[in-house]
Amino acid sequence: MNSIVLTKPADQQQRWTAALRAEGWTVHSLPLLTLQDLPESAQMRATWQDLDQFAGVIMISPRAAECTARALDRWWPQPPVGLHWLCSGSGTRRVLAQHWPELSIKAPTRGNRAEDILDLPETREVAEQKWLLVAGEGGRTLLQDTLSERGARVTRLSLYQRQPVRLTSDELQALTTWVSAGAIIQVSSALALQSLTSQVAVVTKHKARLLTSSPRLTALAREQGWEQILQADGASLEATAATLADHRTLK
Repeated sequence: MNSIVLTKPADQQQRWTAALRAEGWTVHSLPLLTLQDLPESAQMRATWQDLDQFAGVIMISPRAAECTARALDRWWPQPPVGLHWLCSGSGTRRVLAQHWPELSIKAPTRGNRAEDILDLPETREVAEQKWLLVAGEGGRTLLQDTLSERGARVTRLSLYQRQPVRLTSDELQALTTWVSAGAIIQVSSALALQSLTSQVAVVTKHKARLLTSSPRLTALAREQGWEQILQADGASLEATAATLADHRTLK
């Protein structure tokens, strides 16, 4: 049975479900995180109003792109010119492009990790440039740290927070049933993985096949006791679908 448990936040489930069902997968929805916008602060307002002083903006998630689009709608009737608009992947780029199709938005052609953004030409020579990172609370600091090491002056706006979801007993029972029937569990963040690991039974970790999105997440999963792990080349829908297709071919 070709089935997958999607643990993406609820606002991303519809697009992923439709695409994977079109590829012949049975999709079970089980969001492990909720996303909550943070109250607007004086720093947020000042940063958006001074957006034209930056060399570029990097959005590291679809939610970050949504927040950026809303800020542009509010503060900039016409977007400032001369900025680089970079996204972590095609899904993030799609969100911003839907709101602002006139922007020239770039994302890595392969992968959607911080390392892939840092390989883009726009982020290699950044000495004395001001860059804005739009993200949520927490997460990796590699992007900010590396840009700073390369001489950039980096401002990070944390505009939302991710909260683990406490699964109900019915949801945990459903997950056990899906895993017993051979479903693959998709996870794409350390926080989602930790939420999952802390709630499932040990037997589930031994039986389940886990689909991660990076070597770092794979290593964390092994440390937490997961044994059967597939690894996609990034957290995008396209990378996930490609890995699932390869896995189905090899079965």
